Amino acid sequence: MTIRISFADLTHTGQVVAVNTFPFGISLVAAFAQQRFGERISVELFKYPEDLSRHLDQAIPDVACFSCFLWNSRLAYAFAERIKRASPKTVIVFGGPYYPCDTEEQARFLLERPAIDFFVWLEGEQAFARLLETLFAYGFDVARLKARRERMGSVHYAVDGEAVFGELMPRIDSLDEVPSPYRMGLLDKFFDGALIPMLETNRGCPFQCTFCEIGRKYFNKVRRRSLEATRIDLGYIADHATVPDILITDSNFGMYNEDLEVCREIATLQRERGWPKYVLNSSGKNQKERVLEAARILNGAMVLTVSIQSADPKVLENVKRKNISIEQTIEVGRNAEQIGANSYCEVILGLPGDSLASHFLSVRTMIDADINDVLMYQTMMLPGSEISDSSYREKFGLITRFRVLPRCFGVYRILGSDIRVVETEEICIAQDSMSYQEYLDCRSLNLSVELFYNSGAFRELINLLKQRGIPPSRFVECAHRLATVAPSQLDPVYAGFLSENHEKLWESRENLYDFLDEPGIIERYISGELGSSELYKYRTIAFFDHQQELHRNAFEAGRTLLAETGALDPDIGRYLEELQRFSLRRKDRLLETGLDFTEDFTFDFVALDKAHFEDDPLRHAIDRHRFHIRHTPEQQDLIAAYVQQYGTTHVGLGRFLLRTHVNKLYRKPECDE
Repeated sequence: MTIRISFADLTHTGQVVAVNTFPFGISLVAAFAQQRFGERISVELFKYPEDLSRHLDQAIPDVACFSCFLWNSRLAYAFAERIKRASPKTVIVFGGPYYPCDTEEQARFLLERPAIDFFVWLEGEQAFARLLETLFAYGFDVARLKARRERMGSVHYAVDGEAVFGELMPRIDSLDEVPSPYRMGLLDKFFDGALIPMLETNRGCPFQCTFCEIGRKYFNKVRRRSLEATRIDLGYIADHATVPDILITDSNFGMYNEDLEVCREIATLQRERGWPKYVLNSSGKNQKERVLEAARILNGAMVLTVSIQSADPKVLENVKRKNISIEQTIEVGRNAEQIGANSYCEVILGLPGDSLASHFLSVRTMIDADINDVLMYQTMMLPGSEISDSSYREKFGLITRFRVLPRCFGVYRILGSDIRVVETEEICIAQDSMSYQEYLDCRSLNLSVELFYNSGAFRELINLLKQRGIPPSRFVECAHRLATVAPSQLDPVYAGFLSENHEKLWESRENLYDFLDEPGIIERYISGELGSSELYKYRTIAFFDHQQELHRNAFEAGRTLLAETGALDPDIGRYLEELQRFSLRRKDRLLETGLDFTEDFTFDFVALDKAHFEDDPLRHAIDRHRFHIRHTPEQQDLIAAYVQQYGTTHVGLGRFLLRTHVNKLYRKPECDE
């Protein structure tokens, strides 16, 4: 008898495809099991809930496995409950990072979710195989297995009101022990034009950040996959790829010598096949010279990340983190611009010991380091991370609230019933060192960074100011002040943003669930009226609907700062007028790729664009000449591919802005000969 096993790494699809990546992690567990058990099992993978629902309508598997992440835990459990109700003998197995580390919390987690038969804790391949061996030995009689309190490595379960914990298994020594799910054909159906393929070249992280679930010592040693195995997988993915990007899942890509060889393999694919356009990754937190070399090899296609989280030494000490120096950070920003790579840094608001002053310092530091994008997150109380432990919360006086996770909701047909499912998260909104009002003030600044700095939104203007001795952070702070002090043409954007920040927060998860159960509420989330990420929602609204207001605000800030330093002479004034007009033509109505703006200018914007606007514009003064400002054919194709992937709703466009190197999609100037 062949045991039928389903592996589901589900994403919500009620509004958009919330997590648009391959079900890669669970495919590794499936591939390892398939190699170990051969014809004794048959496996099938699922990403979309609709696909899994159709499968269940035909036949319920003998074993149903689910990944358990912040963004899909309730969706997975909704399926598990219905499967268990319809087929009590089906074995339900969960695994993933959305699981506590404290044994009391683990027991509570299991007892509150009786549909879960077994939870595989931490690394899953060997532990699931061992579980499957035990199930075969017991003839898949779960009740008998549990009655004997059988302990299996890294497997937890509940029986008769108590939890049984298997001893944590050692990790895999080499990732080559896990066969490629790509070459086994397990992932072929996910090359669908929407999902981004993923690849793991190493696993583990030497750092111990308290806010991260892999900061525990268990994952501190790094395990690798051989270059030959990676090379073959890359070729397979390139043969089937339907989207422009690939995501490398390594925690510190580019930090090791072996990563440079991987980059050379990817660069060969770029030359020979024109793919991938961009390599999404989490760059190495140390060895920045090596990371920069990796980006050079990939000709700017690699996204460079500088995850400082905070520039405040005390905050870093609290979260057990040590950053690279500011000088190295500046070098990353400068080199990224020179090689045409996108760079971003991550700053987390509300880490233990954070304050209004320290958050502003962190943002200011990264802006002045010339990092392309400063991505601002909020402190999430992730189960499995040290920061979620009760003693840690008490130590820093962390005050938290609950909210709906953006995009992670929907109504799904599961075995004949329509089930409403919403994912929630817990975030820190105040603590001993930061009041709630200061938290909101920080959030308002975060929006200004998105509007006036990220994606090179006003890089042309910022470079002019830098040439006159005005740092970018002063520009952002001035633009922020003008945008947030009434009257401002951007009042509706900021007012809506702050209102949604406040209204989405709930003191208890139970009260939030009661609200979500009210008639019609989930439909309001699906329609976009509720539930979007307020930061990306209002950035998207401003970027696509308020470019004229953004430009007026930004250039008023620029003129104010230049006047304060005595640098606003008539020539610079004339340049600012033309630059404002030129910049608006490049960015307004960005998705309308057929537009061809024809404008007269007295500055050579073709030459300035080629110089990335780093030259003094007065050196490029010319007689009045006519220019075309339009998308290149390559830009048109790339925008079309991203629109197909993300759609044109505000939610989809928000992800478009977040995922793409947007300043490479701004229209290009051409001189009318």
